[in-house]
Amino acid sequence: MSEPAETPQPAVSSTAQFELAYRYDEPSNPSTLTVFTPETERCTTEWLTVDRPTAVSLDAVR
Repeated sequence: MSEPAETPQPAVSSTAQFELAYRYDEPSNPSTLTVFTPETERCTTEWLTVDRPTAVSLDAVR
């Protein structure tokens, strides 16, 4: 039995855009960074918090 051929995916015409805000715990020596949507119509709280020792710089990700 042969495997089905992969369907080619269309090229992305534009990149996603996000309007995010951020806050950190201590301006002079931050240990956590929290990223969140400043305005949302949802009733839930959504955010992402990163501890400094576990963070990876964008240069290392690329």
